[in-house]
Amino acid sequence: MRIIAATNRDLEAALAEGHFREDLYYRLKVVTISLPPLRERQDDIPLLTNFFSSRHASELGVDNPGIKKEAVATLTGNQWPGNVRELANTIQKALIFSRGAPIQAEDVAQALSGEKVIRESDPQATEDAISGWMRFAMTSEDGKHTFEKIMDRFAGILIAEALNLTAGNRSRAAKLLGLSRPTLHSKIEKYGLKLKTSVEEED
Repeated sequence: MRIIAATNRDLEAALAEGHFREDLYYRLKVVTISLPPLRERQDDIPLLTNFFSSRHASELGVDNPGIKKEAVATLTGNQWPGNVRELANTIQKALIFSRGAPIQAEDVAQALSGEKVIRESDPQATEDAISGWMRFAMTSEDGKHTFEKIMDRFAGILIAEALNLTAGNRSRAAKLLGLSRPTLHSKIEKYGLKLKTSVEEED
């Protein structure tokens, strides 16, 4: 029988203080590998980052989008009190926040802080994010009415944004979208936007 054990405690100190069984200690202490905390081996972070982003992407059923150099620099500069497990958790969150686009420093910062970071306007990044979401949606669906579901999702977002932009004025929103007011009204009902958007009626 072969046993591999790991601990973040100083077992020799615990043994001296009588907090760890001596017989168990010497049964386990055959080959000892001391692994410094992650903050002391920053050169390992890029390799671990690539490994975890690939693994988590596979678990989510999406393509690995990769990670920007600035994001790796942000990861490398962190102290990682939770060691490798914290890094793995952070990469998983950042991968979700990136929505299919390459992981950026803002995604890492959001994953670390839990607070949303506002990105600068980047049309290419936005397009990559939309493409990534589409890939995720297609691989998550069972193939039944997938096209309609995705188009409905985007249509709902588009109409909601038009209503937000016009402070809920349906006539102005319809004009922005190139729709008639009755058509806009039917789509508002279809997508349930009354629950999400404050809609103003015309006087």
